[in-house]
Amino acid sequence: MSDSLAISVQNVGKAYRLWESPSARLTAPLTERLAGVFPPATALARGLRARAAKRYRDFWALKHISFEVRRGEAVGIIGRNGSGKSTLLQIVAGTLQPTDGSVKVNGRIAALLELGSGFNPDFSGRENVFLNAAVLGLTRAETEARFDQIAAFADIGDFLDQPVKVYSSGMMMRLAFAVSVSLQPDILIVDEALSVGDVFFQQKCFKRIHELLAGDTSLLFVSHDTAAVQNLCDRAILLHAGREIFAGPPEEAVIRYYASASARPTAAPPPPGAAPANAAGAAIEALAVAHNILPQARSRHGSRMLEIVAASAQNESGLDRLEIEVGHPIDFTFVVHAHKAVAEPQAGLNLYDRFNTLVFASGNHNIGYSLGAVNLNDVLVFQFRLVLDVVPGEYTASLIVSEESEDGPNQGMFYDVHEGIGPISVYYPLNKLMPFYGLARLPFRFTYVARRSAVGEPQSSPSQ
Repeated sequence: MSDSLAISVQNVGKAYRLWESPSARLTAPLTERLAGVFPPATALARGLRARAAKRYRDFWALKHISFEVRRGEAVGIIGRNGSGKSTLLQIVAGTLQPTDGSVKVNGRIAALLELGSGFNPDFSGRENVFLNAAVLGLTRAETEARFDQIAAFADIGDFLDQPVKVYSSGMMMRLAFAVSVSLQPDILIVDEALSVGDVFFQQKCFKRIHELLAGDTSLLFVSHDTAAVQNLCDRAILLHAGREIFAGPPEEAVIRYYASASARPTAAPPPPGAAPANAAGAAIEALAVAHNILPQARSRHGSRMLEIVAASAQNESGLDRLEIEVGHPIDFTFVVHAHKAVAEPQAGLNLYDRFNTLVFASGNHNIGYSLGAVNLNDVLVFQFRLVLDVVPGEYTASLIVSEESEDGPNQGMFYDVHEGIGPISVYYPLNKLMPFYGLARLPFRFTYVARRSAVGEPQSSPSQ
């Protein structure tokens, strides 16, 4: 294995045996063992093996997975639940053995695979720091030298001397992460662990991960937070049903992750008079520049060949507000400069809840509206109106400009993405009846068909 490689995964597969019944776990292996007593080619041996095989089936959680991670490289693993992401990380970390293939790692691993893994619930946080650090290979003297730094990073106050069993999931994650990043591991493996922290701790974690990457640590990162994958990772691997279906730039992996099988609506040209007059457009552009919300973004990426230079958000009264009543609209204005000619530019808006779960994403091409070809140095000013029919709470938005690739309507090139704009506070007045309950309001109709007496009085004859 080359010194430039941190991880090498070659043709890895993982199978789990699913038994027909609890008794089959005992009888089928005994039947297979009995078949081994006889010569393999005999009818009796074949019959016994066939009988045993009917009592179970093999489920392949992973199949034919191969990739390499170089030193200092960050690789994300994304996919739907059940796609094999966590299984793959456990195999790389060495806590699970593959059925097929091989995994080689070059260096010391720090793994955050499961909250509280490696912690003794009856030990205090302080005692677990020393226990976890010893597992990672630190001597007691090295841990003592780092202890104040670990405690400051975890920031759990007096709970540091309380038993871990009384910790919240967020406190446990803080302590586990603080220990793992207190040294400069050669390989850092993270499986969804950061999702339980608040936004401020997440920001501190991301900053520390970037510092580790700059110091030549390799990162293998599994998360449903696609924004974090794009922010942290150089490459991303998309898994589906245990198979790798894409490996490449994180932006493209995320597009494929969200890609729908439905056909793209036919793009229609803007209706006559849709574009604002020059004077009106200039006024809207000036307001967007004056009330620019882009500095609030937590992260930004893209080549900026199409660049969002300003954006604003207004409520339905035209006021610059990020506080919107449930069921009311918010208008996002984009000001985009073209630094190249683009045949079919696209713009979109994503909305995320406080768990950073994608609530809604759409753009002009999804609703069949074409922006038309743009030339070098063109300036586009346009607006999206989003009705916030969502449960009250805090949300963030991502503003995007891109271009579709020749590979299909759900794939393309991101030119400028501003992520984590907000918070957008969605509220509902206490003196009004909520129009719905749950995560979002869906189309809903009530039809009053008829009303009659339960007794069923005879009807009079119609007059002649």
